[in-house]
Amino acid sequence: MRQLDVALEASGIGIWQHNLRLNQTRWDDQLKQLYGVRKGEHDVVWLDSVHPEDCAKASSIFEEAIASKSDYASQFRIVRPGGEIRHVRSRAKYFVDGKGEECFIGAEWDVTEDVQRNEQLAREREAAEQSRAEAKFAAEHDHLTGLTNRRAFDEAFAHLATGEADTAALCHIDIDRFKEINDRFGHPGGDLVLQHVASMLSTVIAGDEVAARLGGDEFAILSPQCTNERAAELLDQVRQGLSKPVDLDGGSVRVDFSAGIAYARGAEIASLLTSSDIALYVAKNDGRNRDELFTPALAQKLNSEKQLLQELRDALQIGEIVPHYQVQVEASSHSVCGLEALARWESPSGLRLPADFLPMAAANGLMEFIDDAILRRVLFDIKRWSMAGLAVPRVSVNLSAARLADPRLIDKLRSVGIPPSQLSFELIETIFLDRLSDQVRDNIKLIRELGVEIEIDDLGSGHASLIGLIELRPDRVKIDRHLVSPVLGNNLQQQMIRSLIDIARALDMTVVAEGVETLGHGTVLADLGADVLQGFAFGRPEPAVATAARLMLPRQTARQRAL
Repeated sequence: MRQLDVALEASGIGIWQHNLRLNQTRWDDQLKQLYGVRKGEHDVVWLDSVHPEDCAKASSIFEEAIASKSDYASQFRIVRPGGEIRHVRSRAKYFVDGKGEECFIGAEWDVTEDVQRNEQLAREREAAEQSRAEAKFAAEHDHLTGLTNRRAFDEAFAHLATGEADTAALCHIDIDRFKEINDRFGHPGGDLVLQHVASMLSTVIAGDEVAARLGGDEFAILSPQCTNERAAELLDQVRQGLSKPVDLDGGSVRVDFSAGIAYARGAEIASLLTSSDIALYVAKNDGRNRDELFTPALAQKLNSEKQLLQELRDALQIGEIVPHYQVQVEASSHSVCGLEALARWESPSGLRLPADFLPMAAANGLMEFIDDAILRRVLFDIKRWSMAGLAVPRVSVNLSAARLADPRLIDKLRSVGIPPSQLSFELIETIFLDRLSDQVRDNIKLIRELGVEIEIDDLGSGHASLIGLIELRPDRVKIDRHLVSPVLGNNLQQQMIRSLIDIARALDMTVVAEGVETLGHGTVLADLGADVLQGFAFGRPEPAVATAARLMLPRQTARQRAL
């Protein structure tokens, strides 16, 4: 018996016995030591030591064991007299003693260290799970916007394309003119715009729809079990959310976007990304801030455009982009006083006019190369005509507005050797929508120092301001053909043209009237004060060879040759 006492003392296990009839509990010295109560006390009130938060549960478990006369097992906290909290595990069995009294005899031991160790392990597991969850979230979401990133989107799309969904729609979204926003407000402003768009996408999606940032300013919404009507509804909701301008440091900006929508069933879902990308490309090229729904015809159109674009690049390489020249004549005498070089594409399939390829060139960054090709060929023609003894008039060459802000422009012009007083650069007047930048102003000054004159096109049809005209002081202005065409018998139109000519006169500018279709138009415009006439009445744009032949007849006026 002494050995059992030693073993119990070593284990820290205390023994108790509870008489059900007397409702008395007796503890051994080891248990009293565990609870911190004084030795010598026979009857103790167990619940007096149990932690208040554990009392109800511990008591209930013991009452159930008593009622069912079954084994008792519980774990609870106790509060020792000094306030120390310990965790105790208790086990007991029901039995009837030698006197026939119903009793429970049990054992209790301190499991505080086990509990604390388990709690620590649980905290570590929770922290590890949290860390894994955060790592997984970071791996699957864009750090700036919180949307699904491209990798996770591709995985979701690949899973969807396995055929589990009957239908699906994909909205491919690109912010319009995002580079301009970045340039104006800096990257912090651009980031705010991206976050704003992302918040709108997060707001409109529902169920198993996925909103993702694919990279840069490209976003997507993937909608399983969806129709293209739902896709259009999503985009309408996003546009409504973006209708209010975003406040940025230094101003506010309204965010517009273009979107391509693709819808597919079954196995065709795998092609959604390609289809929506095609639709997006068309949406941006056809005016921006619009949606385009993919159709097979759209893909065919894009393939044709891509083929045309490649042909245009090849044409630039092999010299098929050439100038055709249209004569300009003195309004009073109809003698040739100038030429305008107009871009033409002499392709194997026939002559292509500017409307067939210049919009595509502008959209794909090829205008600089077209400008260069025309300028070099014009300079070649001028030199060739001069060497042949021809009296070559001033030649007007179109210069795209964007190139006037190119800091490399002057060096390029110097490298091609422009003969003084032989060229004029014709600019479109929309360049004056904003005040001239320092770079544009410097380039214009240096262009004039090279002996090149400046003229603006389409006076009266664009947005040129008098302030812009005064600041630039072009050598020539051209009255737009749309004002010239209805001038016959139209007093109001004549008064308008006369007013434009008076303004040009006040600023010491030569006035060119373009689009002169008949000699009658020419007579009226000469009476109104136009200096130079250009149009089909005096000659259509023609190749360099035909122009040279025209220049060989200096004594004939353009009117006589036209007749």
